[in-house]
Amino acid sequence: MNNKVKEVTADVTKSEIFHFGMLGVAQCIMFTLWNGQMMYFYTDIFMLAPMFISGMFLVARVWDGVNDPMIGLLIERTKTRYGRFKNAILFAPVPLAIAMVLNFTVPSFGKTGNLIYAVVTYILFGMIYTTIDVSYFSLPTVMTDKPDRRASMFGIGRLCTGMTMAVTGILIIPCVTMLGKGDMKKGYFYTAILFGVVSCILYLFNVKHVHERTIVDKPKFNFKMTMKAIGQNKPLLMVMIFGFILQLVSVGKTSLNMYYATYNLGNVQLVAIVGLAGVPGMLIGSAVAPLLVKKFEAKYVAVGLNILFFVDSLFLFFFENNAVALFINNLFFLFYCGAGMVLVSTMTAETIEYAELKLGQRNEGFITSTQTFISKLAVAIANSSVLALIAALGYVPNQEQAQGTLKAFFYMESIIPGVIGILACIPMLIYPLTKKEYAKITEELKARRGESA
Repeated sequence: MNNKVKEVTADVTKSEIFHFGMLGVAQCIMFTLWNGQMMYFYTDIFMLAPMFISGMFLVARVWDGVNDPMIGLLIERTKTRYGRFKNAILFAPVPLAIAMVLNFTVPSFGKTGNLIYAVVTYILFGMIYTTIDVSYFSLPTVMTDKPDRRASMFGIGRLCTGMTMAVTGILIIPCVTMLGKGDMKKGYFYTAILFGVVSCILYLFNVKHVHERTIVDKPKFNFKMTMKAIGQNKPLLMVMIFGFILQLVSVGKTSLNMYYATYNLGNVQLVAIVGLAGVPGMLIGSAVAPLLVKKFEAKYVAVGLNILFFVDSLFLFFFENNAVALFINNLFFLFYCGAGMVLVSTMTAETIEYAELKLGQRNEGFITSTQTFISKLAVAIANSSVLALIAALGYVPNQEQAQGTLKAFFYMESIIPGVIGILACIPMLIYPLTKKEYAKITEELKARRGESA
């Protein structure tokens, strides 16, 4: 296999890192609205049955299991004058915005027609989003081959995406209320248009300021060899499990916030206030994680974060239906999310070099697509579990809920995520790559590439 590397002499600049971060802002404006609000929109605005939504989410994730890796492979093997990973960021934002608006539209196609419409538009958004998400988080692997620079880029990227998710989460309900003038259906529709336009402008302005530098020539694609390489990539598999659990608890709590604030605390506007309380946590977590990784092994940083999150969940458990306790809980929860996602991206990037040296396969797009897949799988399982449970408990939209339902909302908001999160310590203790081992891998790759040049 020819692993000749073509490199631009200049390393990634601070300006490029800034624009890379702004691309993350653009990405998360649309994703936060879609990811955080679709379940509530489907149950309380679109008026779909919870069990149907649960089934739809699972069907979409089964399709993602086939679709996401294929998109990753297609992206990394499609080279234009812009590079490999900038293409989707240039051309996919407008279709993504259109798909999002369609998701937040309630048509009049009849009962069956509306069900089909919901399934098609939901899967469509997920497919287009995958092309951008895989491309975005693959960029650092071709913009620089320096581990510290790469970790800083992932830190900035996660800082910007985390901050955007927090701020966007605060703005959603006020925007829906203001733009809809009391009509939630119209409010969501106009909010989707507004967020889509802002996101597209940010995408198109910032993508031209980032540059791909390290491009490894790709061998002829062999699906069997690629899948075998992924299955034998133990570090990647451990990161995937950790990332899945992290996303599972993150999505579960975020999706439940609308129900918990509306029915347990009695005020849907508290969603914005709770989100605001978490902004400092997300910022600090995303900023501190690269510093912690420089000083300690990433796997032990991850274990510490999971223990912190469990303690935070236990704290909320002792203060049932208390808004102040929820604010404090969300502060530490978003610290956990911000730092955790930086670790996932950093360690995933390390597994690319591991695969290249140990397994003879360097599949940046395919490996990065595993992040997108586990994220969407976590969305499906978290939301499907919540929907199935509230349906079993007799949840009725826009009505006062039974005490059993309210109690279940509280447990799902407090102690259950913490218990699930502590399980993420297991794959991190198994994760085999250390700083010393990774440094050895990069040195061997440089030597090999020098011989091939």
